[in-house]
Amino acid sequence: MALRMLAQKGGLHLQPHLHRSLRTSATLLLKQVPDSLWANPRPPPATSLPQLTTTTTPSPEVLQSLQSLDECVRDLYAEGLRHSGPVLRGTDEVRFGRKYIGMVALPEAVTQGIAAYLAGRDQRALRSDYLRIADSWRSTGQITPPGKGKGRAAKKYRRGEEDQEGSGGGERDELLSEMKMLKPLPGERIQVVVPGHRPAPESLVQPGTRLKPHTLEYGSSETAAYVAAVVPSTYAVIYNVLAEIRGRMPSVVPRTVLDFACGPAPALWAAQELWPGGVQQYRGVDVSEDMLLVAEQLAAHTAVAEVDFTRYLPPNTGLQSDLVISAFALAELPTDAMRLSTVDTLWAHTRDTLVLVDRGTPDSARIVSMARDHILATGQAHTLAPVPNDLPDPTAGTPGWMHFSQRVQRPTFTMRTKHSKSNVEDLRYSYTVMRRGARPAAVDAASQKRSQQAEAVASLAAAQAQPELYLPDGRLRKTSEQLAAEAMDWARLILPPIKRKGHVQADVCTKEGTVERWVFTKSHGKQSYRDARKASWGDLFPHTPKSATLRPYFIPSTAAASAAAAKDKDGRPKNRKARRSDRALSEDHD
Repeated sequence: MALRMLAQKGGLHLQPHLHRSLRTSATLLLKQVPDSLWANPRPPPATSLPQLTTTTTPSPEVLQSLQSLDECVRDLYAEGLRHSGPVLRGTDEVRFGRKYIGMVALPEAVTQGIAAYLAGRDQRALRSDYLRIADSWRSTGQITPPGKGKGRAAKKYRRGEEDQEGSGGGERDELLSEMKMLKPLPGERIQVVVPGHRPAPESLVQPGTRLKPHTLEYGSSETAAYVAAVVPSTYAVIYNVLAEIRGRMPSVVPRTVLDFACGPAPALWAAQELWPGGVQQYRGVDVSEDMLLVAEQLAAHTAVAEVDFTRYLPPNTGLQSDLVISAFALAELPTDAMRLSTVDTLWAHTRDTLVLVDRGTPDSARIVSMARDHILATGQAHTLAPVPNDLPDPTAGTPGWMHFSQRVQRPTFTMRTKHSKSNVEDLRYSYTVMRRGARPAAVDAASQKRSQQAEAVASLAAAQAQPELYLPDGRLRKTSEQLAAEAMDWARLILPPIKRKGHVQADVCTKEGTVERWVFTKSHGKQSYRDARKASWGDLFPHTPKSATLRPYFIPSTAAASAAAAKDKDGRPKNRKARRSDRALSEDHD
């Protein structure tokens, strides 16, 4: 570099290859320096300053002042935590109220047992039988019955208007005239949509044929199709509900279980997974002998001491079960009278907890809500979930309905039966959990806050030493029993939260029996805002919002008024038209 600078000062311009040669020469000169000069540098001159020794001990006054300053800083930090509090990655209350458990998979032993049971069966026959089962469900349980949804038929039904004789009268004639002006495209047909009349669903086995209400008797082929296509999702839903019961009742372990319409007994596997060694007796009831044969074959993989299967529910002879389950059975009964009679029988067999689960359709949600109101009318029970009160269902008479969703991992045999390439399935369901006895008294918020302040420790030393007993701000952690008592009044998210920039909107069912939209912002509280962004559909939420408004969508009078506003000046529904619908149905019936 020095040679290059001298050349530039002298006015010489070196070529690039000369630059490289000069750098190489400088490197060679450095390599010729003796190693002794690099390893043993020259000692410093004698005139340099003497080195300070590190063995000097500070005076006691300095140590005392440093110690007092450290204690002062710790006290100030602890006081700041008590007043503001850190933003935790989920509080104990939020973790206790969480319903979301992620994706559920069948136990490995059960999966292998079902695969062995289905080995050698015709896949085409399994597919056809599964479609027949789906047709029976779609014929009896309407996906969108009258009064539910935002369509004109639902609005007219909620207004209480009766249809005239002749399926629409002159309005139908006008629609037919409009239909004649439409020319159907290849592969399509023209369908007349008359307000107040919802056509029956089409068959999946024979497309183009309207379904009539019917049920199936589960023989050998129907049982095999049910086990291959339906059992994994049924198990996931029951597992989710029982997991919530285990969390809400930490000190209760059911010793005896009664499963009505048990099928292949997925409730037995879920109870064994959640209470290992706790369930001592299980009794399954199902009218299908083929279902009971499969249940007995798969029950060989369980560790329950006493397992019994029977075709009919025995009369109540004083032998009650700690936990009674009825999953996806009430909607299969033909009338509401038979459903209420069945509910009475199940409640008579219940010693502690009754669980009713059904499909997530509006009709099934109505049946579950009706059964809940019927049990509450006896005055001997209270609601544990999902509604945080013992008042009527807030979604009754509105376009919405209370339902939830659970994700399940599909085994290989389920993917083959459903002709699906995805190994993930989401199943919507409605449920209610009823317990005997009066509802526990509400926890006073003021006294709860005073007790929390009294439990604060003097310093953070104990909290850091025992994090399982103390919170980061120094307060004692609440026990599971305390959280269970407080959770009886927490609001429940009945829809997925709406997350926006800087705020979160959540539709919740409150303890007052109303559906409100709660808004959480950063300015209101960092902890509540953080927990609201992490909340999921179905969770119990302990925080209070910045603002709360009633949802008109879930108020029957407001819903009827909005439906009445959909009429024109002549009293006829607006936007009347003839609708085109494709002839081919979607192949994804999952």
